[in-house]
Amino acid sequence: MLILNLSLRDFEKKYISNFFGFIWAVLDPLAFILILYLVFNSRYAKTNPEEVPYVVYLITGYIAYDLFSGALRSLTSCINDHTFLLKKVNFRVAILPIVTVFSHLMIHGIVLVICVVFLFFNDIYPVFFWFQLIYYIFALSFLLIALGWLTSSIFLFFPDINNIVGIITQALFFLSPIFWNMQGLPPGTQFVLKLNPIFYIVNGYRESLTNHQGFWTHPLQTFYFWAFCLVALIAGVTVFKRLRPHFADVASS
Repeated sequence: MLILNLSLRDFEKKYISNFFGFIWAVLDPLAFILILYLVFNSRYAKTNPEEVPYVVYLITGYIAYDLFSGALRSLTSCINDHTFLLKKVNFRVAILPIVTVFSHLMIHGIVLVICVVFLFFNDIYPVFFWFQLIYYIFALSFLLIALGWLTSSIFLFFPDINNIVGIITQALFFLSPIFWNMQGLPPGTQFVLKLNPIFYIVNGYRESLTNHQGFWTHPLQTFYFWAFCLVALIAGVTVFKRLRPHFADVASS
């Protein structure tokens, strides 16, 4: 209940109390998709292997990445943004990354609804595989929370990690199959690109919404993704526990 209340408060603070903040939170990913479409459509139309309009190909992949990048940026500073809570003895600071992820999931839900309406206009209708989005949203949330414990803990002692995270998210954008596809690339290149854990999520969103393919058809990718999540979780929990006793001192200095 505490996590839900804090998530709603965080969502209200970021979006509801600021009408234009809410509008831009929805329009920003859609506007970026439009830019990508105008830039890459003519070139990509000749090589797109999917039997869907290119803009559908774009939106079904980008909305997953938008959740990842937006949430990770907020997660990195989430403890620093709530330093007033650090001195409360009974407050569990570990829930702040969870609260941040839940807050972003709320706006992501609105973007998903817009995406579904857009799919309807392109004669793409719900099928069983759409329910896989629940799995992929859970998987991405798990990864984000693990990374959030790691980056938010370090941020208090090394604020420059925020810039590092920004560079990494920009790099992962171009290493994810958002506006391009894997076909035609050498097997070795495909293997390297699939090491990006966000590849699994972006591809999963697209396969669920348009390709109608189950996640169980990629056992090795699924195993790799969850192994990566486990390593991230161990790293995040270890760093958080070691630095937690010093949070209040650093925040007040």
